[in-house]
Order: sequence, then C-alpha cells, then structure tokens
Amino acid sequence: MNLDSLRLEPGSHRSPRDGVCLLELTSILAREEFSDRPRCVCKVIAAFLRSWNDRSSHAERQRLRPYATRVIRSRASRSVTRRRRDICLIWAGADLSGNTLSRAIRRFGMRLRILALCGIRPALRLNEGAGELAARIVFARYDSETGLRLVDKLLEVGSESEHGTPKDGSGGNALARAVVERALCEPAPLPPAAGSRNGNGNGNGHRGKAPSEPVAIE
Repeated sequence: MNLDSLRLEPGSHRSPRDGVCLLELTSILAREEFSDRPRCVCKVIAAFLRSWNDRSSHAERQRLRPYATRVIRSRASRSVTRRRRDICLIWAGADLSGNTLSRAIRRFGMRLRILALCGIRPALRLNEGAGELAARIVFARYDSETGLRLVDKLLEVGSESEHGTPKDGSGGNALARAVVERALCEPAPLPPAAGSRNGNGNGNGHRGKAPSEPVAIE
C-alpha cells in the first residue's frame, strides 16, 4: 500500500481501504494491528489527537500527518502519563494546585464534566478523557497551531530535554507537581486566544461533535 497516497479522514475505519485517521496511520507505521488505539502511543496524546483529527477541516487534518510518526513510542511510565493527563485537565479548566485531597476532588469534578461532554468511557478512563476534553476546549478557543504546540509540549514531558529528566519519569513527585503548576501559572507554550474559535468543521467520527461554545474555566 502506498502510504503517501492515503489521506487522513475523520472517524475510525475497518481497514485502510475505507480510509485512515491519524492514529490508524500510526498503527500501520508502527506495524501494529490496524486500530485507532495503537499500543505504542500514550493514551492521553492519542485521545487528544483522535478528537483533534475528527474536528479539523480536511486541509488542516492533513497537516497532522507528521505526528503519525512522532507519536510512535510515546507511551511512557505511569508518572509521565499522569503528568500529561494533568496538564490536559488544567487546559480543560481544572485547578490542580493545593494538596492531594483537593486535587483528587477536582479531578473527580472533571470526570463529571467529561461524562457530560464525552460519554461514559472517557469519564471512566481519565487518561483518555483528559486528552479528549482538552482537545475539545483548545479547539473551541484557539487555532490549529495552538493544538499542535500543545501536543509538542505533551511529547516533551518525560523526555531528557525536560529539565534533564530521564524518560522513565524518575524525577519523582516533586518534579511532576512542578510541571503541572508551571502549566497552570505560566501557560506560555500556548498563545492567547485570538477572540474567535477555530472555524473548522466538527467532524463526525470517534466521539461526536464539539461543544458549540467554549467551556468556561472555573
């Protein structure tokens, strides 16, 4: 199969002959079973990109192609996955500062929001739910460049370039909190909202349409 001839499409598919979304293309490149949930990809990042793929216009969706390769082997340790999840929750409106109990309560509140907007499965699987909810909200508030820059930042979490931290996340809980608090207090990686939503289509695949209005940060 000529992979260069494949065009990214919204939704999931039975086989490449029916079309491919970004994550299905990744499963082909990674030589895994054809799926929109390849095992080699971080669940948080995969959920974000599935949702972003479905909501993008056709032209914007094709710009995601380089990430089909970039996200291979992004699956990491639990600590790295949790940090990526919390950063997505922060961009979705959660305040994860404070002590362990307060953070747990706020994560539970985000589960309820995910349940209302995304459904039962993402609410039960918070790693996936955080990625999907963040994609919905960032898509509603910013342009496509913002979403891709956020994915870049998520891929950096746990890498050696991040404060010299090895990819296994051995920096410990203190560093994990520092990453989350930095994302909360200094959202510099993402540009300020331009005052209008991304005008691309909502798509119609893995999860359903995006909310018609941005979700307020509480």
